Amino acid sequence: MGQITKPGTGETGRRVPCSRFSLEGVAPRDRFALWRDSINCLFEVEAGREERETGFLGEIEAYILGDMALAHTRTQAQSWARTPEIIARDGMDHFMIQIYEKGSMSFRHRGQDRVFAQNGLIVFDLAQDMRSVSSDMANLSLLLPRGLIEPHLKSAADRHLQILPNDENPMARLLFDHMKTLKAVAGDMTLAQAGEASASTAALVTACLNGSEPEPGAGERGIAFALLVRARQRIEENLADPNLTPARVARLSGVSRTRLYEMFEPFGGVQAYIRERRLRLAMRMVVDQRFALRPISSIAEACGFSNDSAFSRAFRNRFGTTARDMRANPNQARLIEPDMARFVDRRYENWIRTLSV
Repeated sequence: MGQITKPGTGETGRRVPCSRFSLEGVAPRDRFALWRDSINCLFEVEAGREERETGFLGEIEAYILGDMALAHTRTQAQSWARTPEIIARDGMDHFMIQIYEKGSMSFRHRGQDRVFAQNGLIVFDLAQDMRSVSSDMANLSLLLPRGLIEPHLKSAADRHLQILPNDENPMARLLFDHMKTLKAVAGDMTLAQAGEASASTAALVTACLNGSEPEPGAGERGIAFALLVRARQRIEENLADPNLTPARVARLSGVSRTRLYEMFEPFGGVQAYIRERRLRLAMRMVVDQRFALRPISSIAEACGFSNDSAFSRAFRNRFGTTARDMRANPNQARLIEPDMARFVDRRYENWIRTLSV
């Protein structure tokens, strides 16, 4: 089975956390199911029958560097999707900068078929939906919270799926090399050094994007998405308020209710989005040991549920079990590895989820 690497100890020289997820020791018939379950923290994936049935291969080495995460992935050909349902479920509001060291990715964006290969960077806005298909590949991903760079970023809403070729953009080449260097030294960095590196990396990402004009035709879509981001942020800030109605969200976001309903239609509506975010927050608190002694009713109230019975029904309908039973058996929340791969290191999934809190 894959070995779990523990961070170094000691207050002054403590190393950054490192997680190494690998399918190498997993039974071939179980590999793709485990991969799909694991990667579901960000994407829905699917692979061809041959890849699934002949011992699927996949590994992820991840580091937490201050406020950001760096992940190196090797895996086989598959499709990737980040849908409105996933976005509502995980609440990720991050940019992801990606390098392909091997293989390529194809996708459709703004009515055009695109291919991204090894000579450059591609930007993902994880608050926007996407679908792609990759070949057998190896890539390096840098995840940064939106708040870390957006205040300093020009046209922040227009960056999704933007390709920055190395041979046309010296700033892209600089960030490309910086990400490679980060990966090479991450295992030797202390927590304090990682904090410093995080700040300088955010500044470099901002400079790189500001030195690259958004692609033509992004304006109107960018404005609409900026309004959606603001509305989602107002919702996250007010989840504990039981009176968080669509009308109040509209007022806080500075848009009409009609516009708000249109913006949240892909998520099943404003009320459905609020309910999903509240239930996901409640689930994380229920299985978090820091809240082990906190009554379930208190957690429900902290997540905006003023009625215990309504919370219990909603929680059971959403997760198929009660909050009390999930606290007793957190494996139901998929935060603990299943029996088929109990020794595989899946800590990176929880790190990704923590980034969204």
